[in-house]
Amino acid sequence: MLSHRQGERILVLAPTGRDGSAACTLLEQAGLCCRLCSDLNELQRELGRGAGAAVIAEEGFLGAEAAPLFNWVSNQPPWSDFPFIILTARRDGPRHQRYTLSLIDKLRNVTLQERPIQTVTLVSAVQAALRTRRRQYEAANYLREREQAGIRLEELVRERTRQLQEANDQLTAAQESLTMALEAAQMRTWNLDLREDVVAASMQRGASSRMAAVLAEWSRNVGERVFLEDRGTFEEAFSRALGTGKFHLECRVVGPQDEPRWVVAEGRLYQDQHGHPLRLAGTLRDVTERRQVEESLRQTQKLEVIGQLTGGVAHDFNNLLTAVVGNIELAALRTRDQSVLAILKSAGSAAERGAKLTGQLLAFARKQHLAPRVVSLNELLSSMGDLLLQTIGVTIRIETVLEKDLWAVMIDPTQLELVILNLAINSRDAMPNGGRLTVATKNIGVSDRHRPTGLAERDYVAISVRDTGSGMTHEVAAKAFEPFFTTKSVGQGTGLGLSQVLGFAQQSGGEVRIDSYVGQGTTITIFLPRSRESLTRAVDEARPVRHDGKAATILVVDDDADVRELTVSALEAMNYRVLAAENGRVALDVLRQADTVDLAVIDLVMPIMNGRQLATRIRAANPGRAILFTTGYDDLSGTDDPFAQEMVIKKPFKLVELAAAVERALAPRDGEHPASNVTPIRQPKRT
Repeated sequence: MLSHRQGERILVLAPTGRDGSAACTLLEQAGLCCRLCSDLNELQRELGRGAGAAVIAEEGFLGAEAAPLFNWVSNQPPWSDFPFIILTARRDGPRHQRYTLSLIDKLRNVTLQERPIQTVTLVSAVQAALRTRRRQYEAANYLREREQAGIRLEELVRERTRQLQEANDQLTAAQESLTMALEAAQMRTWNLDLREDVVAASMQRGASSRMAAVLAEWSRNVGERVFLEDRGTFEEAFSRALGTGKFHLECRVVGPQDEPRWVVAEGRLYQDQHGHPLRLAGTLRDVTERRQVEESLRQTQKLEVIGQLTGGVAHDFNNLLTAVVGNIELAALRTRDQSVLAILKSAGSAAERGAKLTGQLLAFARKQHLAPRVVSLNELLSSMGDLLLQTIGVTIRIETVLEKDLWAVMIDPTQLELVILNLAINSRDAMPNGGRLTVATKNIGVSDRHRPTGLAERDYVAISVRDTGSGMTHEVAAKAFEPFFTTKSVGQGTGLGLSQVLGFAQQSGGEVRIDSYVGQGTTITIFLPRSRESLTRAVDEARPVRHDGKAATILVVDDDADVRELTVSALEAMNYRVLAAENGRVALDVLRQADTVDLAVIDLVMPIMNGRQLATRIRAANPGRAILFTTGYDDLSGTDDPFAQEMVIKKPFKLVELAAAVERALAPRDGEHPASNVTPIRQPKRT
């Protein structure tokens, strides 16, 4: 839109003499805004920028290309009829008249003024033309306002139509959503008649009281009866509804098939004009599954808390066992008295059983350093005999059927022990009156005719746990591996056991099969891929601790004084030069004063500065310095651990294991396997 000043400019074109500047001066003295143009092209450009009228001397058209100006006039908007004042000379010839009429025809709104022209006449003519232009502007504004009003009206109509359509769509969607929600939630409606005659009729049918009659009518209405223990809950909900008008009830009910379920009833009380109750209407939905999930979650949270507590206890116990086992071994090295050695051997065996117990506790707490290795399943199952017997009890006979020359598998033995124990406990629960539990192993080749369908084309080792318990139906067995699914009573199981079995098998590259018949028992078979790697050699515990005599300085960093002193004594007995530090800060001070340290033996879990932080500081100062970690607790499963390839020895460790770990850390040999208690912090992924 043009500004007011631009829209009322007077354009003057008088190319000869001083007529143009004189005209501008006169008009400006009259208070008008003028713009002097040099030719028709400039005049046309200024018209495009806005003007109120134009004063043109007729000689301005001589020799000029006027077609663009005439086109501009022809293309004016409907409201515009731009006024031109043409200054002409007195000429009466027909040629001049035709030329003048042609200008009038092409410029349309033309006022002719003969020269010489009086000042008053010129100013008056210009002001008249400007008034005409102003009226055109008013008409343009009026037309624009009408057009905008029409546009706004159309927009309002469209917006209102859109709102109505959206409201209609929302109403339709809400109705569809309500229908789908009711169907998905398996909700039902109910309507309880509370009129006096209906309640009285119910009391005549045997109800002992008005409340009992109401409960009986509600049970008939919903088709299920309320648990005897939950009838008080119904009475409280009904009493609140009489006062508040809203009914809310969550209770247990029994249906026609005597299957207990949890339901939630929501309703509203309707009254007559006198405030007397007429009816109670609402919906009923089944929340049995939600209650089971909530109970499973509570059990899982309990297990997590127990696991954390167990892990902490096992950590402290591991430190104690490290000192006990190590000092027993040191004492055995310093005596040849067979009676004393027998006592020490007995004490060492007891300490080893304690170490195995802490390993199981740490695995339960999910803080064990879990790493797959090549394992013989027959040896592993044979070692679990006492544990299974103590767990299952004497009422169940345990049998093992182990195939000779069984292939090796690459698994985490600790996790497999937990899986077998989990399956054994499930079998025990399925045989409350006793029975037989059979654990068997078998090689399953690619061409084995007993090979189950669906297995990948590779060799497997099968380990099966079979019981003579109650068994499962086909429908229950199909859902047995689903998380939180359990057939046990509420509070007696989390429903996570078999899902963990399936997870272990899949992570190990294997599969699980279940075969169960009601009244005959259940067999669960785990198929683990065959490993063609050789079994990890065990450390020869009877061989003497050896050292090749090579001079080396070792820094031992452990916050537990007993473990630190034992490690120092053991390493000194191996002829190493040993320095000690009780925490990371002291260790850094020692390293600054003794830069000849060849190996740092660092406990991973320490206050102030943990093992990883200390190792990071050490490697920053000396990237080539060897590091050996010790741990009795830390979870080493991080995927971005910068020390993933460093060796770690688990507490409690034997002196021969410590010697092997130190020897490997100081001078690693290609192709030599570390002891089973010494592994990288994180095993490389197998493809």
